[in-house]
Amino acid sequence: MAEPQQRVEEQPQKQTRRRYVSERGPFEIRANPEINQPRPKGTTNESRALQIFEHSDLAEKYGEAPVREKIIEMHKALAGGLTSTSLFAQRDTPGGMTLSHVWMGANFLIYRHGHPRGGDCLYYVVAGEVSLGRRKLRAGSVVFLPSGMPYKFRAGPAGAEVLEFRAGGGDPNAPGLKLEEHSLESLQHLIDEGKAHRHEWVVPERIGDTALRQAEVDAQADDE
Repeated sequence: MAEPQQRVEEQPQKQTRRRYVSERGPFEIRANPEINQPRPKGTTNESRALQIFEHSDLAEKYGEAPVREKIIEMHKALAGGLTSTSLFAQRDTPGGMTLSHVWMGANFLIYRHGHPRGGDCLYYVVAGEVSLGRRKLRAGSVVFLPSGMPYKFRAGPAGAEVLEFRAGGGDPNAPGLKLEEHSLESLQHLIDEGKAHRHEWVVPERIGDTALRQAEVDAQADDE
């Protein structure tokens, strides 16, 4: 009689463990990440730069050679002003979730672009400030972007840190990053902006440290 009773007691425990299994994967912790260092200022990998940006619209308008030249120059001018650190990724799982930390240096202007392969995206501003159009978004702000929607951020005078959430759902046959700038002049503007502000770009030691720099910028503004 004791043996059947033991099996009855074990069964709820097994059922309890199964309740917490997800199609996306098992329980997981990734603790205390360090921020990835950006590429050194003024450097580029030409082949890598041309692989990153899907630029067929620009090439059709201006020709492949001048567009490639401007993209390489832009990639070089923006080096050191942005870095992305993967915090969590289920890339081989259908509907898998990804979470990345993105840092942008002071007054960094990122090119207009979209991520049609990546699916819907949710940005959460951790520290600092970003401008999206005329809106200035401080810590705690959230931006939801439907899959592939073009966008363009400018970081504030203290820089910015944002979290990027994705949960799949994009077009697997679409480009990972589609450049949505529409003229060579707009690319040149990005180049000029990068060269003008790269002396201000200092990567924080820890995630969230941009809040300290923002407090300094706010204090200076109050004194003026």
